[in-house]
Amino acid sequence: MSQRHLPRLVLAPIALATAAVIGFGPGASAASADEATCGQPAVPAVYDTVEHPAVITAVPAVTHPEWRWQRSVATTESAFAALVQPARGTWTWSRTVDVLEREFVWTVIDRAHVPAVPEAGHVETRVVTPAVVRTLWEYVQQKTGNTRWEAEGWNAGDNGKGWEWTGATDDVVVTPAVTAQVWVVDRPAVAEVTELSHQETAWVADGATPPAGSSATGATRLTAGSPESVELPDGETPAGAGWTRGAWTQTAAAVTDLVWVPQGATAPDGYDATGATRAGVPVHEETGTTSATAPDGDGWEKVPGSETTVVDAEAHDRVDAEAWTEQVLVSPEVPATDDCPEEPTDGGDGGEVGGEDEGAEEPTGDDLLDGDVVVDQTEGEVGGIATTATTATGGSADVLPATGNGTPPWLLGLGAASVVAGAALVRGRRQPVRAD
Repeated sequence: MSQRHLPRLVLAPIALATAAVIGFGPGASAASADEATCGQPAVPAVYDTVEHPAVITAVPAVTHPEWRWQRSVATTESAFAALVQPARGTWTWSRTVDVLEREFVWTVIDRAHVPAVPEAGHVETRVVTPAVVRTLWEYVQQKTGNTRWEAEGWNAGDNGKGWEWTGATDDVVVTPAVTAQVWVVDRPAVAEVTELSHQETAWVADGATPPAGSSATGATRLTAGSPESVELPDGETPAGAGWTRGAWTQTAAAVTDLVWVPQGATAPDGYDATGATRAGVPVHEETGTTSATAPDGDGWEKVPGSETTVVDAEAHDRVDAEAWTEQVLVSPEVPATDDCPEEPTDGGDGGEVGGEDEGAEEPTGDDLLDGDVVVDQTEGEVGGIATTATTATGGSADVLPATGNGTPPWLLGLGAASVVAGAALVRGRRQPVRAD
């Protein structure tokens, strides 16, 4: 239930309870307990008509986004060429003519002859036993100047008087050396090497120069000669028979005009396809309308800023429960009590003892005011509005059902005013209740 209905639905029962306490409470009656059990008329049951508003749910709109789409499609260009000036060059012509050949022979030395070489040497004198040699020193007499040769140290002792070594020495052979003559080889002998050779032959074209040192064997033969060749411009042929045209040598390249034709376009007249291709300028494609998904094919992308919202179903109110009314029992029926016994009178004034005052007014249904009463409800129920309180016989109740006591008119008026105040709280804004 919506929170905005709670104040009215709570205050209405409070106002009704207040009216019951003030207008119909036990304190309103001054009658005794005995009077409450007799002479009371029957009180019919009281019902309220409760109007239940429709239960409505606000259903939001169903939408989805859509975009325009774009892509870049690759293209291919093909090369077409037209000949402006043909290439220039020469043709190679060749032929082979039979040639008379003569045989020549010559000797090829594989190993030359080497004569023998005798041994060469000399005689040397070699010492078999070395000579015995004694070294003598020359001494001089200082007084007489005489000299003599003696062994080293001779002037020591008594012989030293006046004799001094002059510094000269001399080797004297005591025993001569024993020698022998020996032959020393300076160059060993070399044996003779015989010559090794073989013969070779060659065919020489008649009139050509034969190899050096060769001689003709007298044999001849006819063979195909070496090819002859000649370079001639295009359109010319060599004189003689047997010529064959060979390779083409380009001296000047052909001049051509090359154009690139986009894919699907037609080449100019006179231009032939070369087979070469290249990437062309990409083609931009973009959809004119929006869609939730990309069109068929690859490479599609969303156009920036093209998003739009498409409404699949408009927002609307859904009636979950229709408005309806019901009769709610406010107070049950109370049957009439037996008549009260007559009281004895004293005859003084002719009036009845214990009877009602002649001047008192009998309460009627006109003393109650019609008004709407909000009937309280438990949680989960839809609140209703009570518009009319009626009895089982169609009249208004003027006796409190629980006691059967008569009700003074002023208390009934106060209770009715409380009911009207409660109804005013409810009718401030009478709208259908929406389900949350």
